[in-house]
Amino acid sequence: MATQAIFRPEAEDIQLSDVVPTRELEDCNHLLDDHAALQRFYEANGYILLRNVLDPASVVQARDAMLAAAVKLGIAAPGDPLGKWTGVPYAGGKEETEIYSGIAPTLLEHPANAAVLEKVLGEPACTVPMVQYRTYPPDVRLAPVHQDGFYSPGIDEYKPVWITLTECPREVGGLRIAVGQNTRGMLHNAGKAGSYYPIPKDEIPADSWATTDFHPGDVLIVHPLAPHCAANNSTDRLRVTFDARVQSAKNPTALLSTIVSADTNSITVDCALGRRTFAVDDETFIRVASPGARETRSDLPTSAKPGLQIVVVREGDRATMLRRASAG
Repeated sequence: MATQAIFRPEAEDIQLSDVVPTRELEDCNHLLDDHAALQRFYEANGYILLRNVLDPASVVQARDAMLAAAVKLGIAAPGDPLGKWTGVPYAGGKEETEIYSGIAPTLLEHPANAAVLEKVLGEPACTVPMVQYRTYPPDVRLAPVHQDGFYSPGIDEYKPVWITLTECPREVGGLRIAVGQNTRGMLHNAGKAGSYYPIPKDEIPADSWATTDFHPGDVLIVHPLAPHCAANNSTDRLRVTFDARVQSAKNPTALLSTIVSADTNSITVDCALGRRTFAVDDETFIRVASPGARETRSDLPTSAKPGLQIVVVREGDRATMLRRASAG
């Protein structure tokens, strides 16, 4: 997937306040044993919602692990399975820290859960080392309306997975998706370079937005071109969710790699395929110094320090994305 976008420098940006869902996300459990039909729904609507498909004990284990991390941050109280916020201010920027390490892979690689993801992919799945953990109290700053595929080229070869580990009704801040808008290509505005390339307000029909109440054990797969955002948490509880990715176990596109060397035209890494060198060009989306800011390839020799763990998303021998690895 190329990192292309529209060019409308004078367009009004869409704001989170413009997103008012009028539709309900549909569950797809009845399609789970028909991969072709499930994929058709996904491509037409931009998501797959599966209800109560994860092993309950594995969900509780993951919930407790995330809430234990929240206790260390001071934002939850020990022994509270509901995750009520303590009132301690949340500093932010904790989504990819070691404090959460291993929670998502342990949940997703549980045999019963892996079997569900295999049905989603149509083949055995493995996790990608790109996870964002969110134990968000009320009124934190949220990401704008966006398409994951703009910030993560190559993501069409794997599927983003969003999971809540506690009850997540609308008021706690579940995801909102512009249904069917994934069919229209990239909607980010390249005419506003230097910003986060916001999507113009008039590019997304107001009546396309949908959401639902999410529950532990649900799985939401979001198409890389589906515009989406989270709602504000207006309760006294934490939103306990994570965003992960799964991909083909047989032919992985995203590789956890250790940097050997790099220059402005290539990067050499050690990965599951052995020692490999991937070409780097102006279209490569580089986020090695920080997962939140794009770099130019002229920055790569400085930021790509030998020994650093990154994720290389590949298209043959070309890197479409280089990203600092998260805690996983």
